[in-house]
Amino acid sequence: MSTAIRPHATFGTERRNTPGVLFRSQAMFNAISTNIAMFPGLPITMASFMVFVTTLAVSQQAATGTRAKGTASTRNANRTAVWNAMLSVQSYVQSLCDTMSAEAATKLIEAAGMVVAKTATRQKDVLAATLTTTPGLVHLAANHTLLVGKANAHKKVTFGWEMSVDGGKSWTALPTTAYASTTVSGLTLLSTYAFRVMVTLGTTPGTWSQAVSILVH
Repeated sequence: MSTAIRPHATFGTERRNTPGVLFRSQAMFNAISTNIAMFPGLPITMASFMVFVTTLAVSQQAATGTRAKGTASTRNANRTAVWNAMLSVQSYVQSLCDTMSAEAATKLIEAAGMVVAKTATRQKDVLAATLTTTPGLVHLAANHTLLVGKANAHKKVTFGWEMSVDGGKSWTALPTTAYASTTVSGLTLLSTYAFRVMVTLGTTPGTWSQAVSILVH
């Protein structure tokens, strides 16, 4: 009798990689907060989870900025706290996945902001927001292929961008571009911003993408 291999939730980073831990923990917070009804028995509230993440972001900024004595050890301790919180959520999500079909489990892992282990291929996100080395500057990159498609490759394309500071309740337009990336400057440190993108083909506007959020630090 063969045994089905169920999808396994992973973080896609190691504990010692502080930027990676911050990225994954923020992704988990955003995804789970959006899909909270799917996770009724979380071992930690998302409010408490974000306290750990924000504390790590502050200590990371101190460790890499001031480099004062003791900042690195404080950062490492805070990173461990975030990692342990991530592990507790991972264990809970995996326990749910182990009772589901492979397809349902995969969707649940992604709904929790984690990575499905050993996937053969991974499609690039529609929109990615990443921090840069400049404080308060975020780089946005859209997936041109997914948004435009091969059939429309020769049409005039305009990318529209919007930003939200209140979790998507209201949106502020950013400058449009003729290419699939842009940068947003002047953002407030230790604040969470949401971004979305929309493509206009010729004179026909498309729909807005799902928003992605990032903690600026």
